[in-house]
Amino acid sequence: MLKKIVNTYIVPPLAYLLILLISLTLRREVIGKEHENRAKKLGKPVILAFWHGRLFYFPFYFWKSNRTWKILSSPSIDGEIIARTLSFFGYGVVRGSSFKNARKALRELKRHTDEGYNTVLIADGSRGPALKLQPGALMVSKLTGAPALPVTVSFDRYWNLKTWDRLMIPKPFSKVIVAFGEHVTVPEKCDSATLEAKRAELEKTLLEITEMADRKLRPAGGEVR
Repeated sequence: MLKKIVNTYIVPPLAYLLILLISLTLRREVIGKEHENRAKKLGKPVILAFWHGRLFYFPFYFWKSNRTWKILSSPSIDGEIIARTLSFFGYGVVRGSSFKNARKALRELKRHTDEGYNTVLIADGSRGPALKLQPGALMVSKLTGAPALPVTVSFDRYWNLKTWDRLMIPKPFSKVIVAFGEHVTVPEKCDSATLEAKRAELEKTLLEITEMADRKLRPAGGEVR
């Protein structure tokens, strides 16, 4: 009971303040903005896809347009913390995952996309495996015709949590790179082979822009602590 109270009412506002205060100190560079612009010019909302371990900075980066986003968060305890933290930033949250309430979540995301909202799905899901793209963003693209837009971040100085996703938390006053890749759109009547090809394409792009951002900030490679 105490753990539930802490996770529900104490951790989310503290996480919100941590993200806000650290993000305000970061020096930002954006790469691949033309990819975001091309996706937006299609005249449909975008479906944002990024790795679970790189989610720290995104609530701050997209904050100014928070009312235009709906974000998928798992029904787990961790998902509850994330959902409540995002609510402090003003984002709308849809609960569900590929393991639980998947069909309901897809229906809600389709409805929100049809209403003009941009949507966010964690590329490797709520449980991983890390850096292995799950098909959720592509399923929403198939249902709505909206483009799935890969984006990632990297930091020159950061901490890693000992979690399955190795969550990156930037150190204050470090540099952040936000990198966009080319969008992927899934045809409405595509077969399973085409869907898998699109999944592999989006995963490849997301891995490439992640590696590019990492190398730009840390040419020698490895984790900087």
